[in-house]
Order: sequence, then C-alpha cells, then structure tokens
Amino acid sequence: MTDSRHTPDDALLQHFRQHSTGEPPASLDAFILNAARREAPKPAPNLWQRWLRACQQPRWQMAFASLAGVALLVGVITRTPELDPVHNTRLAAPAAFSAPAPMSAPPRVESYSAEMSSDALPQGKLAKRAAPQPLELGLQEVARLRAAGDEAGARAKLAELQKRFPGQNLEERLKALPPH
Repeated sequence: MTDSRHTPDDALLQHFRQHSTGEPPASLDAFILNAARREAPKPAPNLWQRWLRACQQPRWQMAFASLAGVALLVGVITRTPELDPVHNTRLAAPAAFSAPAPMSAPPRVESYSAEMSSDALPQGKLAKRAAPQPLELGLQEVARLRAAGDEAGARAKLAELQKRFPGQNLEERLKALPPH
C-alpha cells in the first residue's frame, strides 16, 4: 500500500538533506552569545578595583592628598632634631653685647663660652664637621708651650684661658688632651 512514486515533497526533502550541514549560521550563534553576556550578572569588582575607582573621584582625591600631606608633615617633624633652649646658647645674645663698652677700652669680642663646648653641639653631621673650639685650641697651645719648655708662657696662657672660661677645670681638661 505504499506508492513507490516520487512526490514533489520527497524531492525537496532529498535536496535539503544533501545541502544541509546541520548547524545554524554563525550570525545566529553570535547573536545568542551577545544576548547571554548582556543578561549574565557582572562579577563584583575586587578590593583594588574599588580603591582605584574611589581614588579617581575628585572628592576622594582631595581627602587622600590631605592625608598624604599630614603623613609627610608628621614624618618631617619627627625627623627634625629638637633645639633644647637650655643648652642652645648660640641663639641667645652673649652678656658681653648687652651693654655698650666704655669708649676708653677697645671692644672685646668674646669667644665661645664654656656652655658652647663640643658636648653642647647637637649630635649628628654638624658635630662631626665642627672645628675645634677655642678652648681646645688654647689648651693645645699651653701643652705645646710646656713641651717646648716655656713654663712662664704656658702659665700666662693658662691664666688667660681661666679668665675666658671660668667654669672649666682647665688642668683636668689639659690632662685629657691627646698627646701630639
């Protein structure tokens, strides 16, 4: 009961089966993939991405710049050596300059006082580069005079140094000098 004759539908079906690949066109695949990407939930940004996005907003830029400025200021202040007003007499005017000198005597320039010896200088680069103080130079001169045998000159120089530096024990400091 089957008819063996070919119907037009059979010819069309035969032609379709020969030329069909069984896959949809590439444009349809691209359309479906784009629609799926649009509908899929976006991943949450990580911490670094959120931080970067916050830093790019103007109101946060000002806040972060202020915070960095305060941190820099605190760093500079903590690294700066403090000047101790008790030991720092270089800033204060010496007593010799507080009153005018009489006209009969020539003006006398005071050297460093005993308080301005090498132990009163701030520790660091300035103390390492500092030249010997006048007291040490005078004591070296006394030691040189004693070594040369000029005891009278050494006593005169020691008396002059004692007038200039009354609070110092010059004999003790003279013994502490390294030999030359």
